[in-house]
Amino acid sequence: MTPQLRSSLSGAAGDLAGAVQKGDVAQVQAKMIAEFAGGPAFAPTANLVQETSSKLQGDDLEVTQIYELDSNLAGSKQASVTNFSCPLAASTSEVDFAIPDLPPGIYGFAMVEAKGDHPWLLSFLLQQDGGQWELAGFYPRARLADGHDGLWYWRSARKYANADELWLAWLFYGEADTLLRPANFVSSTNLDRLRSERWSAAPPDLIGGVSPDHPLVLTAGGAQAASATYRFSGLSAEGSEDGKHLNLILHLIGDGLTSGAAAEERGKAAARAMIDAHMELRQAFYSVWVFTIPPGSTETAAGAPGPQPLVTEQIVSSIP
Repeated sequence: MTPQLRSSLSGAAGDLAGAVQKGDVAQVQAKMIAEFAGGPAFAPTANLVQETSSKLQGDDLEVTQIYELDSNLAGSKQASVTNFSCPLAASTSEVDFAIPDLPPGIYGFAMVEAKGDHPWLLSFLLQQDGGQWELAGFYPRARLADGHDGLWYWRSARKYANADELWLAWLFYGEADTLLRPANFVSSTNLDRLRSERWSAAPPDLIGGVSPDHPLVLTAGGAQAASATYRFSGLSAEGSEDGKHLNLILHLIGDGLTSGAAAEERGKAAARAMIDAHMELRQAFYSVWVFTIPPGSTETAAGAPGPQPLVTEQIVSSIP
């Protein structure tokens, strides 16, 4: 990368990060590629800028990593995904990108650290047009959950795995991945190592993964009570909005019951069943959030078209 290119890419990322911090939606929109700059196409980015801005007040911004990505020279393009491998200087490690539906052109990926009481990472996918860098994607992520960073969760996951507390290890490895990964399409030698560790320590019930097509099935109850079966399409750890807590997130398949008081009670019962089945989870999580997903549909973001999940929350300490 030439010094001129490095300077222009770093400057563009710094300007965008500053606009996000100020909540200057108009400035971000002015720098957006034409495909996403107008009307409804820009609305998701506008919302993301506004939501992120409030979390960055008082933080210092620093451009920490930049990459040039030339899709005209990309080594592999399969199934509409363009792949890039970027070896790191003076290291045997590399950073890899697998970006779907990427048109030919010159791109940059820049990471800006927001350093303060609640650190965030702002990542930008930029496209070069007429010598200028335009925004093609914005990916903000919290750097801490419950006051801890990704490396802390990785080390803690190893400790839980060594203690044979495999469900906690699985969830903490996942949280480490979330905190350390700048965007879903980015990987690295270290992240590959983390994921390999996670799979090697996976509980038997999770070895095949968890998804709508391969749900985790949990049956609760027995001789003293009527049994109930719950099917989960996902489970993960997630930091609270205020950064003070770590929550357990469960995605429950609706099985025909997705609204009303009965569905809400079923969601709470599913949370209790998970905690009862794996008691070690009590020590790590502040609350359990259950998203009951309508059958035959995928979960949608709040405010998006389509069926919305029913959400229930229970404080772990209040679960008998």
